[in-house]
Amino acid sequence: MTVVSREDVDVVRAIYERWEQGDPALELFDPDIEWSTPHPDGAELRGRDEVALLIRTYAGTFHDYRIELEEIRDLGDHRVEVRFSESGRGKGSGAETELTAKGVWTVRDGRAVAFRAETD
Repeated sequence: MTVVSREDVDVVRAIYERWEQGDPALELFDPDIEWSTPHPDGAELRGRDEVALLIRTYAGTFHDYRIELEEIRDLGDHRVEVRFSESGRGKGSGAETELTAKGVWTVRDGRAVAFRAETD
């Protein structure tokens, strides 16, 4: 049986709304969150502290960093699929960058417990 929880979508939507305002929204993450994004070294992150460091470091490499949620879809079983865009101007190079990505969040008890992203 597929469990569909509107609350799961609301948690993920709140994360992106807060990110758009420059707030890392860390209290919406489980302390033991599992985080996977495309890294050259294939690194996987574990825990809120590692994710917080990634968010600060990544966003800190840009001037005018922006993130925008474009699509959100409840997959059931506490999974929420998103498509989002990121853009900014590199602090070192001054180059404008834009990236579209998609990912799947897993939410339990009102907190994100996992995130797996893919870039286009």
